[in-house]
Amino acid sequence: MAEKFLIDEQTLRDLQLRDFSNRTIFSFYEEAVITEGGQEFFLSVFYDPVLDIDIIKNRQSKIRRLEAVAHEVFPFYRVILKDIEKFIKTRHSGGSTSNGLMDIFGIRTPAYYYKKRNIFEVCDFLMDSQKFYQKIYDHTPDEDLKEMIDTIDSCLARIFDGKPRDPEKIKINIFNIDKFDRLIRFELSSRIKRAISFFYEIDAYFAVAKVSEARSFCYPEVYPKNQTGEIYMEGVYHIFHKSPVKNDLKISKDKKLWFLTGANMAGKSSIIKTISSALYLTHIGFPVPADQIKTDLIDGLFTSINLQDNLEMGYSHFYVEAMRLKDIVDQLEPHSNALMILDELFKGTNHSDASNAILKVMKNLAEVDGPFVIVSSHITELSEELKKINTVDFFKMNIESDPEGLPIFTYKIVPGIAEEKLGMWLLKKSGAFESIDKLKDPKAPEIS
Repeated sequence: MAEKFLIDEQTLRDLQLRDFSNRTIFSFYEEAVITEGGQEFFLSVFYDPVLDIDIIKNRQSKIRRLEAVAHEVFPFYRVILKDIEKFIKTRHSGGSTSNGLMDIFGIRTPAYYYKKRNIFEVCDFLMDSQKFYQKIYDHTPDEDLKEMIDTIDSCLARIFDGKPRDPEKIKINIFNIDKFDRLIRFELSSRIKRAISFFYEIDAYFAVAKVSEARSFCYPEVYPKNQTGEIYMEGVYHIFHKSPVKNDLKISKDKKLWFLTGANMAGKSSIIKTISSALYLTHIGFPVPADQIKTDLIDGLFTSINLQDNLEMGYSHFYVEAMRLKDIVDQLEPHSNALMILDELFKGTNHSDASNAILKVMKNLAEVDGPFVIVSSHITELSEELKKINTVDFFKMNIESDPEGLPIFTYKIVPGIAEEKLGMWLLKKSGAFESIDKLKDPKAPEIS
């Protein structure tokens, strides 16, 4: 098994996991994270798909427990947490500071007000976070929550020293402010830093939990590599779909090669992105937009979807596709069970060349104990040859007809081979012919 989950930049862009010019799945969650530290933690988890079931389950449990409090007030603010972290990390020698001349005469300096404000903010943060963790603990009594609640309690006990836990009643003045400053930035510094780090994790996972709870996402069941030999998804859909059409599917080792067909606009690209993104979210331990998912760990995920001609290198689109295929295969190890997605494979060449190339590639992939592969294509004529390969399965995007014979796109994936030819219908529907007609000279003769 691979040491780490295999994925590359092309795949991250294809699946809108990382893209600097378009909306991404990353930003879909990350926008709800409040603090900079929470965003940094979220970044470290989101781009860290793993092949360790215990890590996946641990992340799942930390997100799932927050769903119970998804509608609770989250009284924390980005700027305040940044101020607190900066204040705590500012080094304190541990020694006492003698009062200066201005202190003796009661003249309060900017440094005095800065310390006082931050002491109050630290107290508020500790109290508010402890209350929030207690709400989580009441639903899910996990040990790490109990430890943090106790850690915060020990800090508050030292700060308030038996007095009511109300920052406004601390009565900070020029003669005792250094005591509180030393206590927070020196004696309790390590504990408060742990509390801040713990909060950043909560902040990041809380953003995920709110989305998951609101949209009833599922938490995938994950098994060791090749234990079941299956990727099973029930009611799966893409996270960006506001009115999603859910799909059920199963990819199994004995039918590891899929030939996916469908007319233009039938939803081929959408379903392969749905499958891919669901598996990626599974391997980072996130809930997934689906009713149920059961899958073995897979070694990695590779796609060939949005490729561009390389004019600088003088590469044609077909050659770019060929090089991308080689690049993907070169990253795999023998007996890999990674998933390869090849969308509209070899569309950069003529019909005959594309047919021969797809057939040869799928035959070669069938001969190795290798990855799951989904090839989407509009070349349905290949099906008869592909049926001779035992490990190839055939799926299509289902299209129905209305009473007038016009197509109804269901966006449902079903077994079979698509037979619909809708190119001319879609071209007419687009109004392209009417636009061309506007350019005609009305006096020019028509070409028969």
